[in-house]
Amino acid sequence: MKRKVKYQKRGLLTYSHFHEMFADPVKPLSQDKRVGYLIKIYEGLDALDSMMHPEDHHWQNVADAVNMLTTLVTDMAVMEDPTGVIRDATKTLHGAWKREQSLGYNTLDELEVEALRTAVAEYAAVIETLPERAMVRCHRLTEKRMQEILNGKRREGDLVI
Repeated sequence: MKRKVKYQKRGLLTYSHFHEMFADPVKPLSQDKRVGYLIKIYEGLDALDSMMHPEDHHWQNVADAVNMLTTLVTDMAVMEDPTGVIRDATKTLHGAWKREQSLGYNTLDELEVEALRTAVAEYAAVIETLPERAMVRCHRLTEKRMQEILNGKRREGDLVI
């Protein structure tokens, strides 16, 4: 008889239900928050593009933007991805991470960097327009999904970095 494994939380979520409830339902994130998020993401993207050994937080910042876009498309259905930008960026990140782990250095080519830049530009456009409440909800859903993946509850098509 198989023993059920209980769901384990790994760390605290960045936002709670209260953050979501009190977030502005009409206005987008404040300029300071948007700029702060985007600086981290673009720094990560530049590091992945130019460094032979980018640090883990560089990978994480870019992956967070791609994961949030995935949540907006699949879980929240507030946008669509008809051209496959998000799918391409996810596959690019996964392949590049696996190559770096096996080879010991970063090997992104120009097409892969362009796929990531396109996804990050899409994310930048989205956080300029979506209400703060939707972005907080997206962040919460993305973190919960990442916890599920780390606990072995994967959906079809999930790629782990």
